[in-house]
Amino acid sequence: MECNQVIHVTNYECSPQYHCDENLEEITEIPMDDMKHFMVKHKHHKMEELTIIKNSFISEGRYGEPLKVSYFEATNGKDRFVVKRWREDINTSLQYELIPGYIKTAFTLEVQYDEIRKQMSEEIKTPPIAETKIERFVQIVEKVVSQSSIEDKMEITAETDTPLISHCKMDTNSIRKILSLSGEIFDAEELKKVEQFIHRNNNYNEPMTLLLKRRFTIKRKRTTPLESKKEPSSLLDEVVTQRSNL
Repeated sequence: MECNQVIHVTNYECSPQYHCDENLEEITEIPMDDMKHFMVKHKHHKMEELTIIKNSFISEGRYGEPLKVSYFEATNGKDRFVVKRWREDINTSLQYELIPGYIKTAFTLEVQYDEIRKQMSEEIKTPPIAETKIERFVQIVEKVVSQSSIEDKMEITAETDTPLISHCKMDTNSIRKILSLSGEIFDAEELKKVEQFIHRNNNYNEPMTLLLKRRFTIKRKRTTPLESKKEPSSLLDEVVTQRSNL
């Protein structure tokens, strides 16, 4: 039976805690040694070193949220595991639980509908483009994006405050299709301005970038062989976790 407890090995295992006694107006230093405490508690258990699998971090919470539950994958070199990380209170240490299995992720692409409409109206004013034409243009963008393959390599241009949403650049082929279809609704001069608008707003988090959205589930298994799931990135060299087995 596995106890599935994990400790994150850092340079701060022996950093003391400080308690302030307001009545005595004193600050007391409390010695700490998390690693020693973990080793004593699990001295009769078999230990394994784990390495984090790069780019596997995922969470529904925002990056700055201290109490969010997050997950990442790790391996002992043979099997794959999911590490759950959380804390009960802002003043308590992070806790870790080992889950045999892997993280299954699904992706969708989303057009920034409202942002495109607003930006086109603000940028193209001499003369302005009719609202009906802008609406049809957005519909064309949606149609082309819906036919795009998420399997294609997406160029991430900006991250948001959550690991579930990123901005990615619209590829050249999609832009070509959009301009080809847009020729049916814009005259030559308007189409030239629209083309410039697309390229001008297809960087970082601008309106023409697409939102790459992730959904994830934790697939539990007794063991998950490392080679059973292909990863785009290699393992990190630094050992940052340890696993304790009963």
